[in-house]
Parts: sequence; structure tokens; C-alpha cells
Amino acid sequence: MDAYSLFLIFLAIYVAVLLGIGLYFSRRQKSVTDFWLAGRELGPIVIGFSAASAWITASALLLATGLFLLIGVGSIWIWVFPNIAGLIIIAAISGRIKNIPALTQPELMEIRYAPMIRAPVALAVTIMMILFSVTDFIGFKLVLGTFFGIDPSYAVALMAVSVALYVSVGGFRAVVWTDILQYILLAGLAIYVAALALDLTAIKGTSLLVAASDLGAEWWDPLLLGGLMGALVFLVALLPGWVAEQDPWQKIWAARDAASAKRGLMLGSVLLALVYLCCFLTAIGLSVLYPRPTGEVEAEMLYLKLISDNVPGWLLALLTIGFAAASMSCTDTFATSAASCISRDLVQRHLRPAATMKEMLVINRILVIIMIAIAAAIALHASSIVDAVIIATVIGTTSYFFPIIGGLYWKRANRWGAMAALIAGGGTQILLISYEQFWLKQPLDSISPYLTEHGVLVGLTLSALFFVGVSLATRPEPDIHLAAFFPEIAEKVFSRDLPRADRKSALYIEVISLVEEKIAGERSHLNLVISHSAAGEGGRGDGRGELPWERFVAMITQKYPVWFTPTGSHILYRLSQADMLACVKMVRGDKSHIWLSAEPRLLQTQRLKDELFLAYEEIEETLAALGMKAR
Repeated sequence: MDAYSLFLIFLAIYVAVLLGIGLYFSRRQKSVTDFWLAGRELGPIVIGFSAASAWITASALLLATGLFLLIGVGSIWIWVFPNIAGLIIIAAISGRIKNIPALTQPELMEIRYAPMIRAPVALAVTIMMILFSVTDFIGFKLVLGTFFGIDPSYAVALMAVSVALYVSVGGFRAVVWTDILQYILLAGLAIYVAALALDLTAIKGTSLLVAASDLGAEWWDPLLLGGLMGALVFLVALLPGWVAEQDPWQKIWAARDAASAKRGLMLGSVLLALVYLCCFLTAIGLSVLYPRPTGEVEAEMLYLKLISDNVPGWLLALLTIGFAAASMSCTDTFATSAASCISRDLVQRHLRPAATMKEMLVINRILVIIMIAIAAAIALHASSIVDAVIIATVIGTTSYFFPIIGGLYWKRANRWGAMAALIAGGGTQILLISYEQFWLKQPLDSISPYLTEHGVLVGLTLSALFFVGVSLATRPEPDIHLAAFFPEIAEKVFSRDLPRADRKSALYIEVISLVEEKIAGERSHLNLVISHSAAGEGGRGDGRGELPWERFVAMITQKYPVWFTPTGSHILYRLSQADMLACVKMVRGDKSHIWLSAEPRLLQTQRLKDELFLAYEEIEETLAALGMKAR
């Protein structure tokens, strides 16, 4: 049996395993939180492997090795260091991120600023995630084309269908658990190829030390690309965009607690460093085995040539599964991240706020498939890995880095400054990229060194100036927008008495007995399902026995000021304290159920049970005003 036939068999087995994982976890999906954030129950090991797997693509193995071979140690500023440092920085700020009850970055931005900022950021994040997915498809089509001579369109279609199968079924929980298997496969691939390259150099009579010294002092110069200023330019171009990248933030929100998120991301940075060390060793071996390349694509392709020239067919098929794992592990993450923005921030927020959870789960699955299809279509017409990555990154860097990070730490930041930064920075960057790609048709740094990496310094500077200047020139945000981010403001806003509930009453005992409680890390997960009867004759329902959700939301927020809709009418918060994650949340479960949930710290569990009971009473009274009854 030839290598390609073996590969198809291995791929079918591999995808079947991934689909099985997806089907297993699909049973645990009841809400959009389950689909997009795995029920907020992930531990550090899962987060660490998933974070590393999602940031190492098949393209990254080729790119990192090719850059080391072509440029030397100085190439770390282009790719390797920003990758590792990005996860470390996100781990450092994870405590600020974790306690905001968002599913996406645009939702966080609405909580911090205002509704007007949410949709533009959702579009920016979606574009960024799709472009990152494109790089995975490019890498996969290069691998299959080099090893088996497969047509690019067939290779792209093969990967798109495989990923769509298990992600659309299992959601984010399937993504993170399959990432563990995928990291093991891609790390095994990287280790094997590094060992192969060094073994072949030893057979030629050249040791690792000799090969390293033969590369010359220039190859070992970490500041070869423009000195210290050149290194800083690359870090400014890439690091802010990767720190603000949505997919690791979603892993923080999916963690069972802040400590798990921090430890997981730190573990991910170590796992990243292991793979890039293998790429570094492989590059040293390639410098002995092949003539030094003259261009980026040629350098990247030597990684594949080394494998195809030196391994038997069965092993070639198995190693190709490692490349498939690397590609799929990133595509599934980026596709779910992009789809979550469209689903949560556009469809549910603006188009279908009264949609049930069942309806949203169907929409989620459809959008995942659409995101994968868009990335696959773009990949058929793109060839440069590094260009796709850097373009995606600089758009994120210049558009929403300052609004989102500034919003976490600077009280004076407001909606007008955030919107101005988004338009000025992101708009300028898109214009510069368009001018470079379609008009100038050569790098912008041919005009000036200050326009390195698509002119990102210009876009980032404008974004910072507009963010700070416009925020200072306009009115600050109301305290309600700041309370979830700054404890001292929260103490002023939420200086309310503790809830008072008669814990001995028959109704209290009955309601609390229905609360589902589960402990995850430092928090309890409390859930209460309230069913309601159809509107009786003469009632004010919609005539079909369904809850008129928009009217219900308007009535309960008017009658009970403790209820707020900071991110739209599809979700209500009973804002009784600064920790929004602990506050009682209400969503429409299905046509006959309302879902209440809260995620208090363990010491707050009893207090939140009291608040769930009070929420039940408030909902019951509001339903009665609509001619309906809680049951």
C-alpha cells in the first residue's frame, strides 16, 4: 500500500476519534456557555495543552524552522519570542480578565464601554481569526502537495470537512480536549524531525557543535535585523496583537478559576518553547544537509524535503497526521473564536435576542462551518504563511489593543476614545495594507524604515493618540460600566445590604431543592430552571402560549432596578455585587423555561442561593403580570 493510501486510512481513524470526542461532549451542551466556554470548568493541564496547540500550526513548524535557517537567531523577534511572551503576558493579566462574565472580547467591551463598540470589535476579531485560520490551510496544502502531489483544492477541502465535523458537534469542549491529542502528535513530529536532522548530520561526520559554529557569528546575532530598534519594531508589530487575541482569553473564561487559567497559560508557554527548540535544532541540521536557502518559501519547504527524502512510506503517512493535527488544532480554535463573535455579538445581541438556547446552538454550529468554509476559500488563493499571520496580527494590534487593554486598567477610558482608536488605528492599517498589496505592490519599508511590517507603527501610534486624547476630551463612563473592573468603584456602586430571604419558608425550601450545584475550582456553579405555564385566557401572552421575552425583560427591569441588561436583552444580570460572575444571570432556556445561573466563590454560595430565591420571586411576580405562572 502506498504512503498516500496509508495516510487516508490514518486520517480516517484520527478524524473518527476526534468526532467521537465531539459526540461525547455534545451531550453536555445545554447553553451557549457550554458550547463556547465548555461550561467554565477547564483545569490548568487542559488549558496549557490547548493554548500551546492552538498557537502552533503546521505552518508554524515550517515558518519557525525556515526563519531560523534563513536569518538565524535574530528571527526569534519575528515569531518565536512574541508567541511565547504573548502567553506569559496574558497569564499575568488573566486575573483581571477571568471575573468578567463575557463569552467574547466584544461582549467584554460592551460591559466596559457601550453597545456601539461591540459590533465593530466583533468584525475586527472575526477578520483576525479567519486570517489566522488561512495560515493553517496554507500549511496543510503545502504538506500534502509536497508529500503526495495532492491538488491544493482537494487538500483544503479534506481539512475543512474534517474540522467541521467534530467542532460543529462538540463545540469548545471538543476543541480543547482534542487539542491535547493534537499537541502530542505535533510535538512528537517536531521532536522526531529534529532528531532525524541531527542524526543525518552526524552520519555526514558533522557534530551539532561543529554545525552550529559553521553557521558564523552573524547567524548567532540576536539583533541582526536592525539592532535593538529592529527587535522592538517586530515586538510592537506582533506582541500587542497576540496579547489581545481572543482565543486565549476564551480559555481564561473557560477555566474553572483564575489560578487554573494562569497556570495553564504558563504551561502553554513552556510547551511552545519545547516545540520551537526542536525547530531551532532542525534548522542547524538542515544547514549541513542542504545548501543555504535564498528565500522564505524555499527555507520553509526544506522542512518537508527533509522528511520526504529520508523516511519510509508508512512513516511518512504517520508524520503527515502530525501535520494534520497541527493544522486542525489551530483551525478549530480560530473558527470557533470567529463564529462566537458572529453568533454572540451580532446574531444574538442584535438580530435574535429572544432566541432560545436550542435555537442558538443550531446557529452556533452553522456559523462554525461557515467560518471554516471562508478560511478554506481564502487559502486557495494565498501562498505566504508569514504575510497572512502578520496582516491578521497588525489589524488586531492597531484596532482594538488599546481599547481592550486600556479598558482593563485605565478608569478614564471611555466609549468615544475606544471607538476613535478602533477607527483611526484599524482604518489606517487596512488602508496601508491595501496600498501596499494592490497599488505599491512591494513592502512599505521600501519607502521608509518606519513603515516596517505594513506600517504598523503608524497605525498603532494613531490608535494610542486617539484613544487617550478623545477619552480625556469627552465625558467619563458612568460608574456602572467601571464597577466590574475596578473594586474601589464597585464598593461605591454595590453598597447594598445582604439579601434577606426566609430560609425556613416552604417556598424557599422547595425552590432551593431544585438548584443544581457543582463545584469547579474556587467557585460553585449554581443553576435553576424555572418553567412557566402558557398565558391563560385573557392573559397578555402572545396568543401561542409563549413568553413574550422582550416585554418580560422590559417589565422586570422596570419593576426591579437590581436587574440590568448591560449586553442586550438576551441576558439579564441581577447586579447585587461587584463580582459579575457571581451575580445571578437569567436567559431564555427554551419556549417554556427560564434559566438562572450564578458562579459565586465557595464562601458566597449560601448568599447566592438566597439571591436565586429572590430572583425566583421577582420572576414569578413579573410572569403573573403577564397572565402566566411559574411552576
